[in-house]
Amino acid sequence: MTVVLLVISGLLVVAMIGISCYGAVSLPSDARVPLHYGLGAYNNFASKTVGLIMWPVGGAVVFGLLAAVSVHVIKPNHPGSGAAPLIIMPVVLAIAAFSQWGAISLARNNAASPQE
Repeated sequence: MTVVLLVISGLLVVAMIGISCYGAVSLPSDARVPLHYGLGAYNNFASKTVGLIMWPVGGAVVFGLLAAVSVHVIKPNHPGSGAAPLIIMPVVLAIAAFSQWGAISLARNNAASPQE
C-alpha cells in the first residue's frame, strides 16, 4: 500500500509538470498565472514563467514533506503510524493539480478577454 500511494503521488507531481508544459504552450507570452497562497480564491498573479514553475514546485514540496514524514525522517507530533501522511498525500496533490488546471484556465480566459 505504501509503494502504491507513493507511485500515485509521484504520478500526480508528473501530471502537474505536464499541466505546466501544456500551459507554456497554450498561454500567450504576456499571460498572468494566478497563484494560490491559502484557502479561498487565488491571491496573486505572477508572470507566465514564474506561475507555471511555482505550481509543480509546490506539489514537489508537498510530496517531499509528506514522504519524509511517512518514512520517519521528520517526526510527526503524534504517536501514530506513518500511514496517515501517505493516505493524505495523493488527495492533497490531486487538489493541487485541479487547482493548477483551474489557474491555467483562468489565465487563458483573462488573456483572451480585452483588457480595459
